[in-house]
Amino acid sequence: MQTLDNIYLKLYPTLESSTLATLHPADAPSAEPQREISREVAHELNNVLTIVRGYTERLLTKHAENAALRTDLQLIYDNARRAETIIRQAARGTRNQTKPS
Repeated sequence: MQTLDNIYLKLYPTLESSTLATLHPADAPSAEPQREISREVAHELNNVLTIVRGYTERLLTKHAENAALRTDLQLIYDNARRAETIIRQAARGTRNQTKPS
């Protein structure tokens, strides 16, 4: 048994976190800090996209008669909305992962 303990102690630094979690559940690395960072990044991206979408909406109203400009502005607005949706879905996925199964 002494030999197995020595081998384990030498291998411990190289073991994958999933293996360590199986061997020692209390030592398993927490995913919560990564989830928190993901939530913060999603929040910050959403703030920027809200500003982009808001200004684009104002410009669309102001330049409604300019067809060429309106097409470009509409493209920016639509893509900002799409990005917001993707971020919202990703944030929901992050929240779903935090719930115990």
